Amino acid sequence: MTLRKYDPVVRQHVLFVEQKKK
Repeated sequence: MTLRKYDPVVRQHVLFVEQKKK
């Protein structure tokens, strides 16, 4: 999964979800 495709906002959201997963 490449976050480069997503926008900065979406990227931040994905990072947040990933951190929450951990």
